Amino acid sequence: MRTLLCVDAFAGSEAPVAWLERFGPDEPSPLCIVPVPRSRPVSFASSARLRLFDELIAARSRRACDAARERLRPRWPLATVDLIDGDASEQLLRSAERWGAELVVLDGTARGATSPALAAGVVRMAARHLECSVLVVNRVPDAVREIVLGMDGSPGAREAVRLLSRFRFDPAPRLLALGVVNSWWRETIPEAELPTAISRELAEVEAREAAHLRSMLTRTTAILTGTVNNVETTVGAPADSILQATRERAADLLVIGHQGIERVRRLPLGSVAESLLSAAPCSILIGRK
Repeated sequence: MRTLLCVDAFAGSEAPVAWLERFGPDEPSPLCIVPVPRSRPVSFASSARLRLFDELIAARSRRACDAARERLRPRWPLATVDLIDGDASEQLLRSAERWGAELVVLDGTARGATSPALAAGVVRMAARHLECSVLVVNRVPDAVREIVLGMDGSPGAREAVRLLSRFRFDPAPRLLALGVVNSWWRETIPEAELPTAISRELAEVEAREAAHLRSMLTRTTAILTGTVNNVETTVGAPADSILQATRERAADLLVIGHQGIERVRRLPLGSVAESLLSAAPCSILIGRK
């Protein structure tokens, strides 16, 4: 699992470092640690001051990345540091592509940040535009006991499950694999206004989709050996249903898939993933393939 860890030298990035320290894979895996870049000021009175300012930022970023590497060395012995500079969004995208990252790990807390808006902006950009999976760490529990997996059958969702299987959770958490049959039509026209034949057929369609989801969920989660699986389906709005399940179970991790992007034109997150990214009460893993 080729992982890219983003460290903010000004905010601390305690959460993502602690997550990888506690739940990283047992087998040695490649890890590249990069600083969250800071854009330089518009102008300085002299080029010497500009160089000094850049050197101070680079030194602080290097210290933060080196400290994270030393802390993670027992679990991630192959960790390296790659210093980047410039526009945060552009450089992070380039680093992930150059490194061939399968997973980018970011701090979603922004606690203590000198610029929370910048930290939050980097997280949103990464989740929307990176061509790999993203883990946004909002809090780090002592142990991951409850996971909610919102599945839509997309390649991104299957990739999220594959990455999830690489993390080491001890003891094994309980996993709710939730498939949501989207009942968008119920918000378009009241069921009472539908002819009986149409209402009955819509119910049959939902039942078939639910059966397909249950079968798909069972197959997809089979690789999560040792994890207690509970496969359920429901009918409703996907984002609302997944968020409700996450809150009811006090989940430590929410796992969802994104349907993917085309290399020629980066597409934004779907509405479900976008809603969950901003509303999830726990860390969120967004699979992308």
